Amino acid sequence: MKPLSELPQSKLEKVKILLFDLDGTFVNSGSLQASTYNSLEKVVRKGMKTVVVTGRPAGWCDLMARWWPVDSVIGENGALSYSMSEGQIQRDVFDSSLSLDNSDKFLSSLLEEIKSNFGEIFLAADQAFRQWDLALDISEENSMPMSKVKQIYDFCINKGANAAISNIHLNIWYGSYTKRDMAMRLLEKWKIGIEECIYIGDSPNDEPMFKEFPLSVGVKSVEKYAELLTYYPKYITDKDANQGFEELVDFILSTK
Repeated sequence: MKPLSELPQSKLEKVKILLFDLDGTFVNSGSLQASTYNSLEKVVRKGMKTVVVTGRPAGWCDLMARWWPVDSVIGENGALSYSMSEGQIQRDVFDSSLSLDNSDKFLSSLLEEIKSNFGEIFLAADQAFRQWDLALDISEENSMPMSKVKQIYDFCINKGANAAISNIHLNIWYGSYTKRDMAMRLLEKWKIGIEECIYIGDSPNDEPMFKEFPLSVGVKSVEKYAELLTYYPKYITDKDANQGFEELVDFILSTK
């Protein structure tokens, strides 16, 4: 990972869209700072598109798509994207071949197996607002040793599910998609090339984005996940979490 300052200005000048993670990137310790939200508004005022790419639930994504200065919100690690168009919410599901009822049945059964094999676990506080995935709390309101997180992750993969580790949750779902897949669908729809995009994140569930996007950035804390990552962001900020996001925005806008 190179320091953000080494990202060539010639590449930044081509950027038309900023895609960003939430927890640990845009939001720090569960708090959204006014300065960070203001940074997002600055990007929009410069005519750039903005897309949230998060593991957070569908219910939260609906609100963000309606009220935030963003062009789309990708939620539940790529399961869905919500966008506003001419005053109407547009909801896109990545894999429509799987019904919500079947997904719920699969995940409920898997949850019982996880409890049986690993003992006490806690669902994420936002589970009630989710549609397509199961979120286990690993550090938001309850803590789970990373060794146990990795064991449950491997267990779910072996059971044919998909899974991703963020800084707060272990997300589990059925379907062969990630954040990257829904992001690429949006870019194709908007006819935006990957070289015109920049992505910033902080944890293993951002890895598909780090791998795909030539202009990928990690906030400082991404370093603590080095042992869990195969593909790293190309660049890294000096600051962490939302301050790293603001650092990137300032750097981008210096070329506009």
